[in-house]
Amino acid sequence: MMKNRAGWVALIVLGVATLLMVFFVLPRISADKKTVSDAVTTAADTAKDAAAKAEAAVEEAKKTASEKMDRLKADATTALSGMKALFADGKTPAPEAFAAAKAVAQTAISALAALDIPAGLDATLSAAMTKAREDAAKALSLIQSLPDDPAKAASLIAAIESALTGAPTPAAPAATEAAPAEDPSKPRFDVLRVEPDGSTVIAGNAVPGSKLEIVAGDKVISSLDVDPSGDFAAVLDQPLAPGDHSLQLKSTDKDGKTVISDEVATISVPSDPNGKLLAMVSKPGEASRLITLPESVNSETKQERVAASDAAGAATAPETAGTTAPAGEQPAAAPTNAEIQVSAVEIEGDRIFIAGKAPVGSNVRGFADETLVGNATADASGNFVVEGKITLSVGAHVIRAELLDAAGQVVVRASVPFNRPEGEQVSVVAQNSSTASGQGGAMVSVDQATFEKLRGSLGQAFALLKGLYAEGKKPALEELAAARSATEIGLSSIADFRPAAATAPAVGEFVTSTAAKAREALAALQALPKDIDAVGAALPKIAALIDAVLSPAAPAVALDAAAPSAAAPEAAPATSTDTAGAEPKTIEQAPLKESASSVIIRRGDTLWQISRRVYGQGVRYTTIYLANAKAIANPDKIEPGQIFEVPSEALPNAEELHRKRMHGEKLN
Repeated sequence: MMKNRAGWVALIVLGVATLLMVFFVLPRISADKKTVSDAVTTAADTAKDAAAKAEAAVEEAKKTASEKMDRLKADATTALSGMKALFADGKTPAPEAFAAAKAVAQTAISALAALDIPAGLDATLSAAMTKAREDAAKALSLIQSLPDDPAKAASLIAAIESALTGAPTPAAPAATEAAPAEDPSKPRFDVLRVEPDGSTVIAGNAVPGSKLEIVAGDKVISSLDVDPSGDFAAVLDQPLAPGDHSLQLKSTDKDGKTVISDEVATISVPSDPNGKLLAMVSKPGEASRLITLPESVNSETKQERVAASDAAGAATAPETAGTTAPAGEQPAAAPTNAEIQVSAVEIEGDRIFIAGKAPVGSNVRGFADETLVGNATADASGNFVVEGKITLSVGAHVIRAELLDAAGQVVVRASVPFNRPEGEQVSVVAQNSSTASGQGGAMVSVDQATFEKLRGSLGQAFALLKGLYAEGKKPALEELAAARSATEIGLSSIADFRPAAATAPAVGEFVTSTAAKAREALAALQALPKDIDAVGAALPKIAALIDAVLSPAAPAVALDAAAPSAAAPEAAPATSTDTAGAEPKTIEQAPLKESASSVIIRRGDTLWQISRRVYGQGVRYTTIYLANAKAIANPDKIEPGQIFEVPSEALPNAEELHRKRMHGEKLN
């Protein structure tokens, strides 16, 4: 009986356990397994989706970059082909048509040379974009060096095309007769300035350390020693008498070897104060160079200032501004934390002078918009002056100065916009040039500087278009097409510009309103038929619309120079763009302002010579000295790159002040 009871108990326990397993345990285990399985599946799907999105983003970036490269290459090729077509069948285009086509090609090639290469692209595409950019940079350098004369430029177009496509540069045809090399030992005239009373200033170049004589026939009318740079400047002791004169340069080196210049200065001094003065330099086989008279520091007819000291005025006349470094001396390497500043810009006709501050002995490269102006070396005071020839239209432009390292790579650059006013002689200066870095002055956002560049490019393009109709002229259809295309590209660039989210509100509003005006002008220009007369008739209306885009001054919104910004990133020091793997730092300065009384001191300038030109007598230089006393340590020696204020009127006691100084008395 007991055994049967124990058996029943065992059966009952087994049954209960079975029921529990079937109805409670197994369902829960199944549910947990399903939850885990679902979680694993969801995670896998999410990972796949993220990977797919990342891959799609990469492909989209590659596609966008590739399309942009192809578009810019096509634009550059088309623009260059348009310029090349002007020379088809041996034709030589009109200078206006060539200038317009060149501007279009230069704009298109500049865009390709500035192609941005995003990070993360595959090696093949990145290499292709790098090559396209490098080829465009070579082509841009060549097109910027093209002469203005279409006949002289014709043979150089093929080299630009080869550079742009990366093809080997075509071999230049062998010259039928080699031109004789110019003898570097022969002295030459660089500047000849003659005033109505016969006062004459001559500057030029001869063998360093030689004795130079200015001769009229067999008569020596002036002599001096040439400085180590080879440059010389002389003011004739006695003004030339009324009548005709022929002057040559004769130099004698330390070994007694004498050479006479091929060039001859021909001068005709009028006997009547109202008569016409003629001064020109001629050389056998070359066209004569006519020399015109300067009037005043900032007059529209002002010509080049010359390296001259007036020995006749006073035995202690101020020395000329510093000369170049001795031959063979290399510019010092710029420190990686160095900075640079543009202090002023001066324009005289088609000549431009960019003054600024940089580390002593460093090499500096200057640009106007995207056109290279030239190179310079900062002197012992950290001043530099870059000079060159370039025609800047009235309107907005951007000046850029780049500090280079020993390998020629950009360490840091400064960018500053300015509005070029009308006139043959203009000066614009920095609002605050107390520091080389801009720390004491104002910097503007990268957006604002970029936008000002676009406005400058538009101003250049439209100036070409207007020039085609100047003085009642009618352009050829291809000339009009090129200039019109350049203007439309300029308007389109401004119309499509979008400021960054971090841009100052005032700048953002200015950009937005200006872009809207650009869209209005673009629509009006594009609506015109491709007809010469129709465009000419509508030009005043188009000019008014474009003037509304170019004329308003950008708001002067300064950045906090102490705060980090996109313009001055806190990056690891780098000696070049290549080794740093990033763009060099850019210092964005506030716009330069016009100044009617400012003057950039250039190599060879003296206070005496400037005073003579402005006030009629060199002895009145004390006026300029006292006006700039804080910047002039020694009035007998001023330095290139300094910016002086020149009062419009001389001090009434200027000559008395000079005599006091000669006796060792203090002037202030």
